[in-house]
Amino acid sequence: MDAVPGAATGDRWFPPLDATAQALQDLYLALNPDEHVETYLNRLCEHVVELVEDADMAGVTVLDQEGSASTAALTSQAVAVIDELQYRSGVGPCLEAAESAEIVVADQNAAVERWPGFATEARTYGVASFLSIPLPPLEAGVGTGAVNVYGCRPDGFARSEVALMNLFTTAAGYAISSTERYRGAHQLALELERALESRAVIDQAKGVLMAVHGVDAVAAFEMLVEKSQRSNTKLWVVAEELLASVRITDT
Repeated sequence: MDAVPGAATGDRWFPPLDATAQALQDLYLALNPDEHVETYLNRLCEHVVELVEDADMAGVTVLDQEGSASTAALTSQAVAVIDELQYRSGVGPCLEAAESAEIVVADQNAAVERWPGFATEARTYGVASFLSIPLPPLEAGVGTGAVNVYGCRPDGFARSEVALMNLFTTAAGYAISSTERYRGAHQLALELERALESRAVIDQAKGVLMAVHGVDAVAAFEMLVEKSQRSNTKLWVVAEELLASVRITDT
């Protein structure tokens, strides 16, 4: 992978702050509540590989409320293979980071010591170093996740790279959280709007039944409910059909 111009630390390099700031700005502009969060996560992974010199590939692991793991974004299909090795064995950096909410970093020797079976299999795919940064929780009960960085160098990731990834992932993670909260609020507003519209339709249908059958509001509502249950149709649909039939009769 081409080196990213930046400041040197020993024989290792890390990108300057303006490159990180530009990447975060790009991610901010890419946020769109109307698009699925996976689009944003894939963009995040692309920037990770660009910013971290020792990163050869990156992905995002997500744990659902039952603890089942899946890969939500990746920069190459090899990431899916490495992730799946961890999911099958139940051990590995991505699972530890997502479950513990702590940074997990390991070079080749540390990986073999911590996860011997997984590390040995990963080495056959050229992966020797691991860095997993937990994402901030989106919302209570939604699940957890981690950004995973895989490298081919056996000596692991530099401290500067770990610090950079922590900063970058934390900022991006909270941006995702804000967008998801907006999406949730927007969806709730739409549902409330639909509920109000349905209530208005039902009230109109009750008025029609009261006028036609000479009954009170309670009896009219019971007539709608009875029709709804008998036809196994939602109440507001029954009300709409009644109003539509009245309009047709009028014309």
